[in-house]
Amino acid sequence: MATMKATALASIYSTDRALFLTLLGGLAASIAATVALRSGDGGGAGWIWVCSWAEVPPPEFPQALFTFAIEPIPIFLIALAAVWYLRTRQRAQASHARQLVSSGRVAAVLGGLALVLFTVFGPIAAYDGTFLTLHMVQHFILITIAPPLILAGAPMTLWLIASGKERRRRLIYPVLHAPAFRAFTHPLVGVFLFAAVPLLWYVTPAFEESLGNAPLHFVGYAIFLFAGLHYWWPVVGGNPTRWNLSYPVRLVYLLALVPIHAMLGLLFHEPDNVIYEQLAAIPRAWGPDALLDQQIAGAIMFIGGEALGLIALLLVAWQWASHEERVGRRLDAANESNEWRPVAYRER
Repeated sequence: MATMKATALASIYSTDRALFLTLLGGLAASIAATVALRSGDGGGAGWIWVCSWAEVPPPEFPQALFTFAIEPIPIFLIALAAVWYLRTRQRAQASHARQLVSSGRVAAVLGGLALVLFTVFGPIAAYDGTFLTLHMVQHFILITIAPPLILAGAPMTLWLIASGKERRRRLIYPVLHAPAFRAFTHPLVGVFLFAAVPLLWYVTPAFEESLGNAPLHFVGYAIFLFAGLHYWWPVVGGNPTRWNLSYPVRLVYLLALVPIHAMLGLLFHEPDNVIYEQLAAIPRAWGPDALLDQQIAGAIMFIGGEALGLIALLLVAWQWASHEERVGRRLDAANESNEWRPVAYRER
């Protein structure tokens, strides 16, 4: 067994250089593709149109459903994250005889990254600067749906195992056990970020500024995803954390989803005027007008947030009940064993 593990590890590390060169080549190709894409107005075949985010044509139905705004460098980084996860899982698996992460969890991670990819580079992204509804769908996916899928694959656990004992002791554990890191990863910080990031993004000039600023636009995507990962980290099992929440505390923690989404929903649904002047000034050949678009965005956040909060609460309640049932079975088995032990002793 030890020989097989050593062989597997040697095989993995022997291809690291080739993998590194491949990644460098991918980065260079993505930079070249970015330059080529920005030098033109886009192109495509049939109804499919591919362009940069800054060169999206005016929305016309049904062409808008097949318009893909892409940015090669961020796409490469997301693909790199998927490759890193699969590679890390392979390394961690090579040092263990049993399976560490099921194929279902791997599918969840890859599905979460694919969802991020489609959300920020598909037809939704192409017109998120025209329709507030589309931007709200992006917000909802990036902060509430994609993060738990990504965390379900236990990326932190696999990274720790794949790093090796010596590297964990010298480099990783000092950071993870530092008071500053423990304070920053506190669940209350996660709740704060989950509420503050979208609120500050929409009530400050940041959102309107991002409508004409591509770097700021993608920084906004990254901040939303980070806030979602931080919030869901102590809830989704499989990743080491200093803050292991009991099931009753998890239920209370998830209740924060309800008022936060309700507040954001009301922020857009209640006003009888268009909040963002830039969105009101954009000509719309089809779809809802600016005010109705804003109200639909608020309804999506309100209804979708409440529904997701309810689903999350039900899942945690089901996990809690299953946990209590397993504990009860173990206690019953232990009691039964204790009852028969004196009898077995007397029969000797």
